[in-house]
Amino acid sequence: MTLTAEQRARLERMSPAALRALRDRLADRLWHDRWNAWTPYEWQVPPAEVETHGMWLQLGGRGTGKTDGCARYVVEHVNGPPCDDRIPGGHRLSIIAPTQGDAVESAVNGPSGLRAHDPRVVVRTTVGGTHVRWPSGAEAKLFGAHSPDDIERLRSGGNRCLVWLEEAAAMRRLGDALTHSAMGLRLGLRPHYIASTTPKPRREIRDLIGRDDVLVTRGRTRDATHLPELMRTKLIAQYAGTRLERQELDGEVITDVEGALWSWSLLDATRVGAMPDTARLVVAVDPAATSTDEADEMGIIVAGLSQQYVPDRNGTVRQHGYVLDDLSGRMPPIEAARRAVQAYHAHRADAIVAEVNNGGEWIGTVVRQVDPTVNYRTVTASRGKATRAEPVAALFEQQAAHIVNGLPGLEEQLATWVPGESSPDRLDAMVWALTDLMLASAGNLAAVV
Repeated sequence: MTLTAEQRARLERMSPAALRALRDRLADRLWHDRWNAWTPYEWQVPPAEVETHGMWLQLGGRGTGKTDGCARYVVEHVNGPPCDDRIPGGHRLSIIAPTQGDAVESAVNGPSGLRAHDPRVVVRTTVGGTHVRWPSGAEAKLFGAHSPDDIERLRSGGNRCLVWLEEAAAMRRLGDALTHSAMGLRLGLRPHYIASTTPKPRREIRDLIGRDDVLVTRGRTRDATHLPELMRTKLIAQYAGTRLERQELDGEVITDVEGALWSWSLLDATRVGAMPDTARLVVAVDPAATSTDEADEMGIIVAGLSQQYVPDRNGTVRQHGYVLDDLSGRMPPIEAARRAVQAYHAHRADAIVAEVNNGGEWIGTVVRQVDPTVNYRTVTASRGKATRAEPVAALFEQQAAHIVNGLPGLEEQLATWVPGESSPDRLDAMVWALTDLMLASAGNLAAVV
């Protein structure tokens, strides 16, 4: 809006208190205008009995407004009857996302976040953490669920009347987030959860769907008519004809894939909460052949070999392998090298192991530029991906290999890849790591794999 000269002059004559009052009136008007203009999909409307149940779980494909629906619910809750008259504004909430930065970016400041529904919301970071505050004094504290430090903050997060889990299936430590947030969910007469996510067949998500106290709504991308037609067409074309179409577009939970070397039940059965002392540890890199936006991911996996020799399920006495971290993603070569070197030092690894087929020779040059002191070696595949992956899958079946806590991106690739398809880079990097640690003698990996 363009102001006239007279209007600008009037504003300049106003006192600071009058300007604040004007700002608040304009924010209130903007809030009511946006609030009344919202037209929800049916899956964005919470079931009427949500407050008497434990959780409203909103599952949906890409672009179905999951964040939008939960943000709307939070604003309505905060501006409704107080849950506890003893606290400012009557409400204290938690908003948990994969990382605290995700909570700020998506749940608060994003185009479908809290501020889109209530422009009066402000974000404040103090020594006590990052909070969202309303004019009434009500507040929500923002948490991540990625690192052990995140979980410690959740453990001491205080009492809440409502918890919002944003993109729950993408949280590395979803189980811990549920456990520790539940301990503080005890303000008011009807404390409860809401959750928004594109579903993945993780154990925690499957368990939530099966619970009697969880109410589930589902949305499909093809029914998201508010989404621009061009974007809907692009998303449908991206996943059409694949098994991920049901997950990423229709919001369904995909069960075990026929022919996959790993199953969700196998990953759950072999999962551990911590790794014992290591005898050897490596950072394995499966580099993309190019660094363009359309390139594959850079697979970067940290894995270790235990010092102890214990029997596996077949009675064979051996050391066990542990997959500790997944640092993969699409990134420039220099960032991939930096990330691998940082992991090498952070975990006190014995080596960085990089696969150099298909144009991956560049990784060694860049690693040496970042840190010439690291122990770096290359491997070259002499057998097909399935042949390399099968012995590693067998280690899991023998309960001699384990994922520590949860690595959602890696686990999704393991449980959905079928031999004969192009194998994803996280999976490849894990295969290189465990092969190096458990199936090949150091310095002779290329001849074995």
